Amino acid sequence: MSKKVLTLILVLTLANAAYPAKIKSHFKVWTGLNQGKYSAAPTPIGIPEVSYKTGWRTGFGLGVGVELPMSESPFSLIFGLGYMEKGSTVDSYYLNNRVQSWPYKLGNLNQTGLIKVGFGKKVALYALAGYELGLVLKHRGKAFGPSAPSDETDLKPDTKNLEVSLVAGVGLEFKLEKINPFVELSYSHGLVNLSRATRLLEDYPLFKSRMLLLSAGLRFWPSKK
Repeated sequence: MSKKVLTLILVLTLANAAYPAKIKSHFKVWTGLNQGKYSAAPTPIGIPEVSYKTGWRTGFGLGVGVELPMSESPFSLIFGLGYMEKGSTVDSYYLNNRVQSWPYKLGNLNQTGLIKVGFGKKVALYALAGYELGLVLKHRGKAFGPSAPSDETDLKPDTKNLEVSLVAGVGLEFKLEKINPFVELSYSHGLVNLSRATRLLEDYPLFKSRMLLLSAGLRFWPSKK
C-alpha cells in the first residue's frame, strides 16, 4: 500500500510538471474540526470480563495550501501544509458496563497532495483524493505496558514518527470576484501502524488513525496588475 501512495505522489508531481504554462497559483487557508478514532483497541489484560473499545474524539486542524488550476479543465492540483490534532478515546468495559474512558491526543504536522475535480460556475461542487504525510509531533494518552502510570502520559517515544494516509472528500465552493469561500468534508485513512509496541505501548501493539474532517476556508489569488 505504501508503494501505491508513493506512486500517487509521483503522478501528482509529473502532472504539475506537464502543465507549467497553463497553471496559475491560487492560495488557500482553512481551519476545521475533526472526529478521530484508532482502528484497534489495546490487548486485553487477561481477565475475560474486561474488554476495551475505541471511540471517536473531537480535535481540530488548520493549514495553508497552493492550488494549481488547469485552464479549460475541471481539474486542479492542491499541495498543502497544516497542523492536525486528532486521536481517539479508549473505553474499558467490565462485562457490558463501561468503567473508564481515556482520551488520546495525536498531533501531526501534515503535508498533503490532492487532485481536485469541480463543476459549476457560481457555486461549484467538487471532489478530491490524494495522500497525506504526517510527522508526529506529540502523542499523549493512557499507557498500556508494564508499570504503566495511571494518568495521561507522553507516548511519543513509543509512537512511530511518520504517518501515511489516503484522503478523499467532497466540498462546496462559492465563486466570488476576488475570493472564494469553501466548505469541505474529507476522510483520512491511516495506513501505518503507529505503535512501536515498546515500553508504555507494549500492550497496545497495533493502532492506525482514522479521521473525518469538516473544514471551512478561503481560496484567493494575486491581483492582476
